[in-house]
Amino acid sequence: MQKLMKFYTCALAAALIIQSIGSALAAQTAEIKMPLSGDLVPAPFGYEPISGNYAVAHSTAVYISPYIWAGKVLGVEIQANQPVQILAKVKDFKWLLIGNNGIPLGYVPLSAVSQVK
Repeated sequence: MQKLMKFYTCALAAALIIQSIGSALAAQTAEIKMPLSGDLVPAPFGYEPISGNYAVAHSTAVYISPYIWAGKVLGVEIQANQPVQILAKVKDFKWLLIGNNGIPLGYVPLSAVSQVK
C-alpha cells in the first residue's frame, strides 16, 4: 500500500511539473494575432512579442510584406534616429511589424532599428 501511495505521489508531482513547464514554454511562443490594414501581408508563421523602445538606425522604407522586399508602403519612409513603435517581431524572420498608436503600418527589417534606453 505504501509503495502504491508513493507511486501516486510521484506521478502527481511529475504531472504538476510538466504542466507548469509546458505553460511557461507556451507563453514564450504565444502568437500575436492582429488585423492588418490595407495591403499589408500577414507574416507567414505569425508574430512574437517584443518589448523595449526602438529607433531607426538609418533611413528606411516601410514594406507591405515581411519576406519580400518588393512592395513598399507608399509615401512612408522613416528617417534615421526617429523612434518607432514596434508591435511585434515576425516569427522565424528578421522583420518587425511597426505601427502608429497600435495600428499596424508595415514592416521594417530588424537590422534597420536599434534599441534605445
